[in-house]
Amino acid sequence: MHICNYPYGRIEDINNACVIASYIVFNSGMDRILRDAGNFAVGQTIGTWISVPGISEEMIQKYQGRVISVVSLDGDGSFFIRVAFPQINFASSFTMMLTALVGNDVSTALQMKLIDIEFYNGALNEYTGPKQKMKDLRQLVNVYDRPIVLNMIKPCAGFSPEEGAKLFLASASGGVDLIKDDEILGSPSYNAVVKRTKLYLQMAEKVYENTGKKVIYLPNITGTPNQINDNAKAVIECGAKACLINFVFSGIDTLKEICDKYGDKLFIMSHYAGAAVMNSPHSGIANSILLGLLPRLAGASSQMTMAPKISAYENIYDLYQIVQSQNMPMQHINPIITTVGGGITPINQEWFQQKLGKDIIIGIGGAIQGHPAGTTVGAKAAMRAVSASANNIPLDEAAIDCPELQSAIKLWRN
Repeated sequence: MHICNYPYGRIEDINNACVIASYIVFNSGMDRILRDAGNFAVGQTIGTWISVPGISEEMIQKYQGRVISVVSLDGDGSFFIRVAFPQINFASSFTMMLTALVGNDVSTALQMKLIDIEFYNGALNEYTGPKQKMKDLRQLVNVYDRPIVLNMIKPCAGFSPEEGAKLFLASASGGVDLIKDDEILGSPSYNAVVKRTKLYLQMAEKVYENTGKKVIYLPNITGTPNQINDNAKAVIECGAKACLINFVFSGIDTLKEICDKYGDKLFIMSHYAGAAVMNSPHSGIANSILLGLLPRLAGASSQMTMAPKISAYENIYDLYQIVQSQNMPMQHINPIITTVGGGITPINQEWFQQKLGKDIIIGIGGAIQGHPAGTTVGAKAAMRAVSASANNIPLDEAAIDCPELQSAIKLWRN
């Protein structure tokens, strides 16, 4: 195969729907990058690392990938390349799309990282996106003037549904909006998801009767594809309005099928568990795609995203890119609601409100259960802190008449 035979072109000359993938290539060279990029475009569509017979001109025109651009970044072997892949090769299957984009054979692999995906000539029409938006969630929990507060039941696993119901009640009594299972807890024999869903919803109803506060439970329905489908149907029959899915290892196509079937009945939160193994500095998939674009296209209502330490500038930049991907205009595709969690306390939640606004979900887990006066008091402290920050009230001022928050501030500042 000669370098300029057919794997190169301009995007305006492509007549069919296509997905344009952008990559950073590492450890290549000026003497081989054009050849290797062309081989990659062919090898991930109609050909392989060596010329093979049987490739027709029609196959080339309709089904072959095409290199759109190659740019040297810094002279040390790093390049930015864009490759167009015909949508028809994988239709709406995320599995097949990602197999083409990053699942390349090691015999021809470029050392590269997928950093962006664009959709051209109607390729985005294959996807419907989230069915439920922020306004739907706000109506569900009856909260309109601040971020939604999510608590994660701790301990994570090892307890019965009856014990879990007590943990749920303690958190719900403190006024949080959403309570989810930890991503570690699926449906083990000692704590089946259907049984605990029934009990937890009873606790939610008890809290509503006593306080008028609506607390929404998100059972973790993760399992095999068939189990996820069965669990979704079962929790809906129990009366659940939301659920959690560990989508990275379950598969994005599985997430999409569940969202297509049940997204109008369940507020579906996808969880990032496993994302780190898909993303490294010089390979894999950028978090802005894995935690932003892909679950949004699959139709999840919200995406759990790891909160960075607010002193870690590189991680903060990564969070900004994820949030941008979750919310930027994308034709008919609704935004996916940003959910941040992991190490958030009543104190540092203020930073996330300042940077990301009110239309987010703030996940506060151990900082609620870890309050020295117990879970319910910890929840009350978190709720007071979030409300104060939403109304631009300094936390110390908000704590003057709130001993729960006073204790939390003392604990987390130390």
